[in-house]
Amino acid sequence: MKPVLKLLICLFIGIAITACDNDVPKDYTEHLTMWVSAETTTIYDEWLDADMECMLVKFSPTTEWEPMNLGRIQGFSYEKGVEYELSVYRSTPIDGPGAGENFAYRLDKIINQTAKRVVVEGLEQYYTIPSEGGEIEAHFTSNMPCQITRVLGDIYGNGVTLDKESEGKYVIRFSAGENTGMGRVKTVTLRFQNAEMLTFGLWQNPRPFGKSEKFVLTEEGTLGYMLGDECNLGELTEITVKGHINANDAFYLKKIIDNAGTSLPQSERKISVDLAHSGFSGGTKSYYGDCGICALPDELLPVIHNNEVPKGIFNGNKNISKVRLPESIKAIGNSAFSYCPLLKSVNIPSSCKSIYAYAFYNCSSLEEVEFPYIHNEVGLPSFEKIEESAFSGIGRLKSFVLPESLKSVATTALSFYVDKLFSLTEEPPVWEVPGNAGYVVGPKPDGCTLYVPYGCSEAYKASEKWGKFKIEEMPEENWWEI
Repeated sequence: MKPVLKLLICLFIGIAITACDNDVPKDYTEHLTMWVSAETTTIYDEWLDADMECMLVKFSPTTEWEPMNLGRIQGFSYEKGVEYELSVYRSTPIDGPGAGENFAYRLDKIINQTAKRVVVEGLEQYYTIPSEGGEIEAHFTSNMPCQITRVLGDIYGNGVTLDKESEGKYVIRFSAGENTGMGRVKTVTLRFQNAEMLTFGLWQNPRPFGKSEKFVLTEEGTLGYMLGDECNLGELTEITVKGHINANDAFYLKKIIDNAGTSLPQSERKISVDLAHSGFSGGTKSYYGDCGICALPDELLPVIHNNEVPKGIFNGNKNISKVRLPESIKAIGNSAFSYCPLLKSVNIPSSCKSIYAYAFYNCSSLEEVEFPYIHNEVGLPSFEKIEESAFSGIGRLKSFVLPESLKSVATTALSFYVDKLFSLTEEPPVWEVPGNAGYVVGPKPDGCTLYVPYGCSEAYKASEKWGKFKIEEMPEENWWEI
């Protein structure tokens, strides 16, 4: 074969091969710019049947953000809190890159990246120091430089220091000696390069409590941090709280009462609670809730209305023996003291208008319900309503007062024995009671003396209901002395 012919044949074969190669389908690739948000989102993945964290991306500054799986862009490592502008290659594979994916992405270069949001990892909301003292060394990472900008709260321990260990890595150091008082808190605020702030707490538990302790609340929501997580209440039997109590405080007050006196023999575990210089308010938050200290879920918090003993706050306590309520109380909530078998004494403040259902139900040892306007010249009675079974199943009372302000009494409200019954109305009260119409309290008067206003005994004796009692008139002056 001639050389020229051979050359022509080879040339023809090469052209044919090239032509065949051009007929093979190829991926379509385009070069474009995309933006990646500093925020992430979560979407449900049907294939994995789970929620997946995703980046937020867009392909024009004016369009909406859309989710994209982390790691979807080949050669790109996403960092939370940083906003990116990227140059990428987007390909449409012939046989598809994977289920649910239309495109494959490959990083060309990072055009711009800006830290938009602080991302801190490894730093707790608060750190607890035992009452005997200790040290804290908290290591954390941050995508932005930071420094301590403010330290507030109780003055204790040495100074709080912040040291940079390496790029993006920091350590907080703090130490405190023995705590000889109530729980105490120091808050530390970090300021980051973008002016964002982050606050955390340094909380030291209180010393072991003695027999008698006074908790003075400077602000609502402070009782929890004064108490501490692992406080020793073993010897505590006399509790005094001074200051406004919100729902958060009420939770911790119940915790104190339920756990007080545990180191004592059961026969000596009798708890008294003095709230005379306090009052209930409608708030819920912990004073240091911004850094997580004493923050509680709403479902754990009792329902509190201003100046009302909260519903069920002392319910079922087996050791509480005496409670002193503040004069500001307007009502005693449902089952507030029910099933407290050792409760012997409680006062009804002169401002109290209502005692709700089952308030003192089954307080089998209750023998003294003190009314300040009977014992002292303190205000005029406001008592208007006693609801169902409020005093049912209680012990024998030393005295009970039916003030002239009383408007309604449920049929099961006054089911108890009493030694001295005071009725302050000039006309005998009329209401329905269970059992024989002649017996207002308990199955029978049983030696009860009914004290009535001066000059009104004849009206009471003539009453079918009241005439079966032993009736005496109160003195015209200083009648409360009896």
